[in-house]
Amino acid sequence: MRRPLSETRAAGAPYADLRRGSPTLAAPFGVVALLALGTVLLPPYERAWWVAGLAALNLVLVAVVFLLAQRRAERSWLDPLAAYLLFPFSGLVHDAAGAGSGGHGSGMAVILLLPILWLAITGTPRQLWVASALAILTFAVPILVVGAPSYPFGDWRRAVVWAAIALVVAPVLQHIVRDLERETRRARVATDRVERLFDDAPHGVALLDTEGRIIRANISMAVLVGLDPPDMVGHKLSAFETPGEARIEDHLSRLVASPGESYETECNFRDSGGNDVSVALSSTLVGDRGMGDIVMVNVVDISDRRRYLDRLSHLADHDVLTGLANRRRFETELQRHIERCGRHGPTGALLLLDLDNFKQVNDTLGHNAGDELLITIAGLLRRSIRSSDLVARLGGDEFAVLLTEGGQDAAQRVAGLVVERVRDHAATLDGVGRRVTASVGAVTFKAASEHSADVLALADMTMYDAKEAGRNQVAVLPEGDERGPRTAARLHWQSRIEAALEEDRFELHLQPIMNIATGRITSAEVLLRLRDQDELVPPSRFVYIAERVGLMPRVDAWVVDHSLALLARIRAEHDPEFAFEVNLSGHSIGNPEIEQALISSLSTHGVDPAALILEITETAAVADVAMARDFAARMTDLGCAFALDDFGAGFGSFYYLKHLFFDYVKIDGEFVAHVHESQVDRTIMRSIVGIAHDLGKRTVAEFVSAPEILEVCREEGVDFAQGYLIGKPTTYDDFVSQFMRSPLETVPKD
Repeated sequence: MRRPLSETRAAGAPYADLRRGSPTLAAPFGVVALLALGTVLLPPYERAWWVAGLAALNLVLVAVVFLLAQRRAERSWLDPLAAYLLFPFSGLVHDAAGAGSGGHGSGMAVILLLPILWLAITGTPRQLWVASALAILTFAVPILVVGAPSYPFGDWRRAVVWAAIALVVAPVLQHIVRDLERETRRARVATDRVERLFDDAPHGVALLDTEGRIIRANISMAVLVGLDPPDMVGHKLSAFETPGEARIEDHLSRLVASPGESYETECNFRDSGGNDVSVALSSTLVGDRGMGDIVMVNVVDISDRRRYLDRLSHLADHDVLTGLANRRRFETELQRHIERCGRHGPTGALLLLDLDNFKQVNDTLGHNAGDELLITIAGLLRRSIRSSDLVARLGGDEFAVLLTEGGQDAAQRVAGLVVERVRDHAATLDGVGRRVTASVGAVTFKAASEHSADVLALADMTMYDAKEAGRNQVAVLPEGDERGPRTAARLHWQSRIEAALEEDRFELHLQPIMNIATGRITSAEVLLRLRDQDELVPPSRFVYIAERVGLMPRVDAWVVDHSLALLARIRAEHDPEFAFEVNLSGHSIGNPEIEQALISSLSTHGVDPAALILEITETAAVADVAMARDFAARMTDLGCAFALDDFGAGFGSFYYLKHLFFDYVKIDGEFVAHVHESQVDRTIMRSIVGIAHDLGKRTVAEFVSAPEILEVCREEGVDFAQGYLIGKPTTYDDFVSQFMRSPLETVPKD
């Protein structure tokens, strides 16, 4: 079976890359042969008519053999045969045109050039050798057969000359032709490769003139705008830009004004369907002899990247659960509004809202119902304000509303509407609906300026006025009233905190932390409570004021000293490897009083510093990263470990992980509570665990409240688990009785 020509070339045949004879190439040879035949047919006739007839038949045979060779897919013995048959044709024409003295006087011997040139262009060296022999025979046969005087001995000289042409000149010409053919093929391959790279580039590529008109565009470029490449030619590239933008014109003008430099920019294309596509342009000015300067533009679709960055930006400023602005965004907008009020006069109001008895929803209906309620409340708040106002979730069940315009009446009206809508919606909940309400504190910026006080602190205190007045209502700080919040409930906490420190009325509760690999409780988080008469007050009620009035370092010093005392007991009596996690306020980081309390208490109670894990939340770290880093470095040198609490809750989490000393990463409960149901939360958890482990840090999952959550944490490689499934916060004695009697093999059951 014959192999295709492409396979013959691929196999490396010595001269398979030579150009094969084609009708186009053969046409001029045929014309010359016909002209030569025509000259011998014109009178006067020097030879018998049958000689010219034989030449004509021979030429017909040459044409037939050539056509047969063309019908074959690859080169064969027929290809040189057509050239070989031109030698007897040349001899007959030479003889027919001979003068009276015989063939030696004829100038038609030049016809021998036809087969020699043909084989030089399309043949092989071996075929040229054959041509040389045939050229000699063309002259030698008549001399030997007929002889003188018709064919004198002198014709041998002519035979030698033509043999030299075939043997010496023709191979040189063949070599030149072959080199030209190879260079042409290389150039064609290179051109084809460039064409393919241009047309098949995975990103858009366009060639423009200096005025920005498209000369050529590839397929990817056309796909971006939803057209065919030819339909884009002649149009300005800026015609495909989103209306109202002028970035492309500016981009091209700067490029043309600075030849030799590359420029990049980002803009939006408007496709044929009316959709905007975010793209990045990278352009270079290229000189072309024939067309002048050409602008080559690379266009990359960055829509996915833009959406990803927008999503990150959204997460940086918005609460994950409700989609409202988070505390970071709220504080930024609040500061902007305060500055605006400083320039143009106070206007607007701040509303602070806290849900009453929200904990009962979580305890009675579960955390999912609590989350759904928070989401619904967020929607109610959005619908209660104008688009120019801002609503934010500050944390837990606390929300803030920033009214940018209006006065006390507007604040009263919006606050009353919020209380009413929350009450009406909560009434639809089974079991606890009647007890879930909202308490709202409202402070106008005019009232805040009159008191020369922090508007957020005033709103917070006013909100607790509403709570202490019976909840489910609004408390508004009156303008022109120098008394401040009606009962100054929150300010009263300062004296209560000071009294608690003096009378030792703070209590420490412990929440167990389980080593997932062993199933044992190996550490606990220390949680602060305040015993006020018969009420056990959580830290959310008083820590804020303690920070405001500068009491938090004293509170943290008390916590550190009493925590180390309990830790010394538990390590001596139950587990010598046990560890405590102790929270530190951002106001205590770097405070000399805290550092001295740590050093003194470690020495007094004889506790190994490695057993003390100091927890710092992101909000504490962000206050002063440099101070937090220096403090962590000093405590690390002392031997203490550090944990970054609520990791993932803020946009700068990875920044703090890079710049601060931390041994443990506590994954924020927002990403843990639904990790068994949400693939997004699971992916985020996997990423945090992977990065933490690569950095040599250990991970703790908070809010582990169900076996399914614990199983996911185990599968994703989380080191420790903390949450209601593991154990609720409890007193020291109850903690020891539940978790320290013997090594735990399983998670305790309620």
